[in-house]
Amino acid sequence: MKNASVKNGFGVGILIFAAAAIIALPVRTLQFFTILESGTGFYSKTDWSVWVLYAVIAAAIVSIVAFGMTKRKKLDYSLAVQKRPGMGVASFLAAAGVLLDSANSIIAVMNINETADEMSKPAATLLCGQAIFAVLSAIYFLALGISYIGGKTNGSEYRLVSLAPVLWSIFRIVYRFTRTISYTRVSDLMLEMLMLAFMIMFFMAFAQVNSRVNSENCEWKIAAYGLPAALLALICFVPRLIVTLSGHSELLYSQSSAEFCDLGTALFIISTVTARVADRVTAIPDKTDEE
Repeated sequence: MKNASVKNGFGVGILIFAAAAIIALPVRTLQFFTILESGTGFYSKTDWSVWVLYAVIAAAIVSIVAFGMTKRKKLDYSLAVQKRPGMGVASFLAAAGVLLDSANSIIAVMNINETADEMSKPAATLLCGQAIFAVLSAIYFLALGISYIGGKTNGSEYRLVSLAPVLWSIFRIVYRFTRTISYTRVSDLMLEMLMLAFMIMFFMAFAQVNSRVNSENCEWKIAAYGLPAALLALICFVPRLIVTLSGHSELLYSQSSAEFCDLGTALFIISTVTARVADRVTAIPDKTDEE
């Protein structure tokens, strides 16, 4: 018997992701310098860039998820034990990013406690949970990175902490619900909420498939949910970083700075989809077998 498979099982989805990122990142960066109000994140007006940005994001998400659903029984996830240096580096970057998020969460809790405001206590509790699960997520990413660099395991044995990124993302999104501000008028907040929703679904699917727990036909979710999460994470991070490095950080929404955990998780997701998701291998009869 001979084995036949297509190397890039989610190639079309990856192309859609790349095209959307190429269009959306410059458009979003332009918005900070033109139509976003300094410090508040409100749109001062609705021009062509707003419609283009949302149209590109919506089209990319719908296309990627739809493509994933069409291949829900045709995709596979490689659990081969081998060295994966690219994924190892991405895992280490993700670990560094979430550790930094944990530190920022602890600092935010300390600032809240100094105000002694009863209304702020729920937010402080959520930030504590975010900090704790960020540390556990960092441990998980570090363990995966060591496995990928060493090539001695595939990382499926870390089941106990595999849900840490899911819970970390849940605490992040719930914390944002505590902000008494419009989700539609503040585009940064809306983009973050969408990003975290897809991250929760991606990390849940990743935990299932990578740990081999109720993972049958869940491989498509890694790509279909992961790429939208990565796209939104890049849209949230890259333009803000450009604005900050340009010396105009005052243009950013006061509660939405460039968070390196978004970049780290985006790189981890992209490396996972490109390196481990492929078309399911099918067996075809060899001519010698027929004879």
